[in-house]
Amino acid sequence: MHPLFADANRWLIPLPPVWLLGAAALVTLAVAAAVWGVLTVAAPRLAAEARVALGDGFLGPLTWLLLAFAAMAVAFTVPIGLPLPPDFSLPDSAPLAQFGRSLARMTSANDFTETVTVEPAADLAAIPLPLRPQELARFELESDRRLVIRTQQAVEGFALIKEPDIVLQPGVPWTWQRTEGGTNPFLGSTAKLDAINEADAPARLEIRWQLVPEHPEAAILPWAIVVLTAIVGAYTVFRLSCGRVAAIAAATTKEAIGQPLFAVVIGAGLILIVLFLVIPYNTFGEDVKMYKDSGLTLIKVLALLMVAWTAGVAVSEEIDGRTALTVLSKPLTRWQFVLGKFAGLVLVALLVFLILGGGLLAATNFKVVYDAREGAQVDPVWWACADEMITVVPGLALSFLETVVLAAIALAASTRLSTVANLILCFVVYALGHLVPLIVQSSVGKFAIVRFTGRLFATILPVLDHFTVEAAVVGGVPIPWGYLGWAALYAALYSAVAILLALVLFQHRDLA
Repeated sequence: MHPLFADANRWLIPLPPVWLLGAAALVTLAVAAAVWGVLTVAAPRLAAEARVALGDGFLGPLTWLLLAFAAMAVAFTVPIGLPLPPDFSLPDSAPLAQFGRSLARMTSANDFTETVTVEPAADLAAIPLPLRPQELARFELESDRRLVIRTQQAVEGFALIKEPDIVLQPGVPWTWQRTEGGTNPFLGSTAKLDAINEADAPARLEIRWQLVPEHPEAAILPWAIVVLTAIVGAYTVFRLSCGRVAAIAAATTKEAIGQPLFAVVIGAGLILIVLFLVIPYNTFGEDVKMYKDSGLTLIKVLALLMVAWTAGVAVSEEIDGRTALTVLSKPLTRWQFVLGKFAGLVLVALLVFLILGGGLLAATNFKVVYDAREGAQVDPVWWACADEMITVVPGLALSFLETVVLAAIALAASTRLSTVANLILCFVVYALGHLVPLIVQSSVGKFAIVRFTGRLFATILPVLDHFTVEAAVVGGVPIPWGYLGWAALYAALYSAVAILLALVLFQHRDLA
């Protein structure tokens, strides 16, 4: 049997980190159902509008996606035939228990202080500490007398000394700080100090420590809940507050989903994401990085294809077919028509990224395990898979922003160009936008006309390299929040300029 599917129970008992995404989808659905229940009693009209929104082009597919991930979470949590203890207790090493401890630590106090008195004696005075060594970030000792401190852990009756004795001088603190790759002063899952007071008077020992989540990767769950609920909430507010614009956006999204191209894009994307799992990249142990790079590029190109095609169908073909004239004969202005079309394009792109991006995150989780088994290595722990999965998220966010910029350009072009011409223009802009820094650099010191052309391209074309972080994702370099914020601001400004151009071009377009 293929290593990806061999011993299926091993996929079920150690919960994969993609389970966190499924749990977030389940919580989001529960929150949405609770809000809808409240609206049914308090505001029946809004509840009916929300029920109708399930049939539009965005909320319906998003609900099915959330249901799929929620079903996956339930399947991983309660595997068929897996015996559970009578009291439903979990061992400390169980991933579900680790998730729970890490999440609880994120919302609890992290700084602690304890003062103990060490009596004068030649023997060791045992001092148990209420902490888990795996959560320890900082540990500090300070005494008013000279003490000898030993950190040790009893394992099956044997005292294993991991750190050399600590000699505390009066009033001089001793501090341990967690570092990457450093050692922990304690062994096992409990902490204990042994103190020797060689003086003839009691010593006052002050112990201070700081705890952090044992596995910060568990933050995937709350962050995913925040993002998913924010998407659902923002769309709901948009649907209820921007009636005409939202109606155009919903119609555009529904029309795009009804196109055969949408099924082809989603189907081909998911098939290729799964196929990339088993393709050998021959990178000497770096296949996961190449897999993430290939997946991000694939999703970005497919989303651009879908957006450019939708812009042509939803704008240029409606203008040529006189559909736009019929729509604008109603109480709807041209600027509302353009903004609604742009919102629809953004929703289409968001659907593609949510579906294919969710597939890429899940597949990245299993790619780590697959490569380990292919190399006859020990299966990686869940947080190692989660680390690889987390690095994909900034790449998806920046690729989505790039698609939004290109959607605005496609919208402006579709007011004057046909669908095929719009597709060609979008992919030309995509190619040249990634070459803008190279064009500017190569024009330095050249003839005046060459410098002018380089500056013209740099001024008109979007600098899409701002959204290209595949190299950072492949190298495991974290993307700072500030960079994401500036990239979002750049995307918003350039998209606004492109939409203004679309308004100008459409305002003077003869629809008759």
